Amino acid sequence: MRTCRVRAKVLSLIAQTNKILHEKGFLERARKEARFFTRERKMPFPKLMGCILGMIRESTQNALFRFFHALQSSTLMSQQAFSEARQKIRWEAFQELFGMTVNMTYHGYYETWQGYRVSAIDGSMLALPSDPALLEYYGGYGRGNTSPTAQGSILYDVYNRVVMDAQIAPRSIGEQRLTYKHIENLVQMESFSKELIIFDRAYASAKLIDTLHNSGIHFLFRVQRKFSRAIDEITQPDSLLPFAVNNARCVTLRVLKFALSSGEIETLITDLTDPCISTESFKPLYFKRWPVETQYDELKNKLEIENFSGRTVDAIKQDFFATMYMSNIAAAAYWEAQAEVVKARAGKNNKYQYQVNVNHEIGILKDHFIAALFAKNSRWRSLKVNYILACLAMRVTPSRPNRSLPRNPFPRRAKFHHNIKSNC
Repeated sequence: MRTCRVRAKVLSLIAQTNKILHEKGFLERARKEARFFTRERKMPFPKLMGCILGMIRESTQNALFRFFHALQSSTLMSQQAFSEARQKIRWEAFQELFGMTVNMTYHGYYETWQGYRVSAIDGSMLALPSDPALLEYYGGYGRGNTSPTAQGSILYDVYNRVVMDAQIAPRSIGEQRLTYKHIENLVQMESFSKELIIFDRAYASAKLIDTLHNSGIHFLFRVQRKFSRAIDEITQPDSLLPFAVNNARCVTLRVLKFALSSGEIETLITDLTDPCISTESFKPLYFKRWPVETQYDELKNKLEIENFSGRTVDAIKQDFFATMYMSNIAAAAYWEAQAEVVKARAGKNNKYQYQVNVNHEIGILKDHFIAALFAKNSRWRSLKVNYILACLAMRVTPSRPNRSLPRNPFPRRAKFHHNIKSNC
């Protein structure tokens, strides 16, 4: 468990969010028309944005009450007025704030493997509110494809718990096509450097290997039998193989084979051919991919990304990127509070290591994020953030190794009432 973290990361992220929300240039980029947000309202633009960011999925009316209560305001706003106001905001404004959390996270220290930033890509279908416009735009799932469902995908830093890139698209786009968008966006990041992406076997293809190689991104794939006859014929645990990615070019692959306890042979391929990186180090590295699977548990069951607060295409995208923003705020808060947990328990000889309880973390952020975001000055903001971190450090749970629950990649029965199909 890491203990070395950049201090005041959460404070910096929240302070920067407040600064951006009050910039005239951001308002110009965020509003759909120049005439919007020109008069002072009970919910001005910065606070409307903040309310959506901090909604952490509950009923809209409860979220509005919680928002004004956090600001110690007697103002009230109806759900209809809120819905009309948010329609004036471009969803790209929330994507921009999410991107800010990514860029700022990598200012300073972050954990790597052999000098590489390690990420993984995974997709999941997202159940949407039952609405004809959403069904037409995103497509459907279930019997008769009548349940509106979007395709989501994330590029996730498995060592630092950071969502580096996120995509939401119609189901017809598919996970593989969104992977290329992740790669395109990763190359354009200001922190782009030594990158390594881990892929499950569903993603492996000659085209993707070629794209990664040309982009300067290293990779580790798990591949199934019959992906390549030449790979299947290799019997050595560690071999180099020229692999044709198209008619004109080959990429040198390192083929790694491990015997599992079941007797099955697991095959990994990578372009990391440095002999200083041992054969044995790749098997545990591949299993570092697991956090991208568990991140969907946090997004769906803790941040409740599918509990959308609107029924328009724009509202869905606003909520999607607002959730990704809050996920990165939660990651920064986790590491800062976790450093305090490790420090407090040093030398106690506990049976288990202890870590911040993520369920409690989301609840604490729900209660205190807005007050920190709109604090009257930097001193009050610092006090509020310190209070959040202190609360997190007191809410811990033992970390028991070798416990895992498989993630079902298919949407279950709608968890939220507005996602249930109508009988009409």
